[in-house]
Amino acid sequence: MSHIASENPLALLFDGTVSKYDFAVMEHGFAPHGRDYRFVIEDTLCKVPGTYELTFTHVVNLSYETRVSDTSWPISWADEFTDYAKWQAAGEPEGYVFGTNWSLAYPGMTILHDTPEAKNWSTRLQRTMHSVRIETDRFSISLIFGGVRHQKVSDETGTLRKVLFPLSGPKTQ
Repeated sequence: MSHIASENPLALLFDGTVSKYDFAVMEHGFAPHGRDYRFVIEDTLCKVPGTYELTFTHVVNLSYETRVSDTSWPISWADEFTDYAKWQAAGEPEGYVFGTNWSLAYPGMTILHDTPEAKNWSTRLQRTMHSVRIETDRFSISLIFGGVRHQKVSDETGTLRKVLFPLSGPKTQ
């Protein structure tokens, strides 16, 4: 079936339009209509740094799994871990702070080629379907989708600029 063999449209964005990793996931979730899944990301490694909306269209399957460790979950259970100011007021207890309200994409986006699930959906729908996994320090989301759109929404990169440091540049003595 020719539907299945076509290139994943996300691959076209990896020309520098968006980065595969080391971007900040600021928001994610289904669009209000429930068909498409969107990510709002800050990206400083792409050709034109800024905040982007990346929308995966026609999502027929989504799998979410935590990447927070089994040892961190129990000590991060209290609600102060979901609000940064409350976590600070509690004396910055040990644990995973969900209240930063963003997560670092690493290892990032991986195109999953020729997965049985995408092939099955392609056959069922008679449309080309694709697979991707997005992994951050907080979660791993796998999607089966029909297409992808992106748009720059602002020049904002402040969150990433606070935490990522350039790997090259002038050496200091």
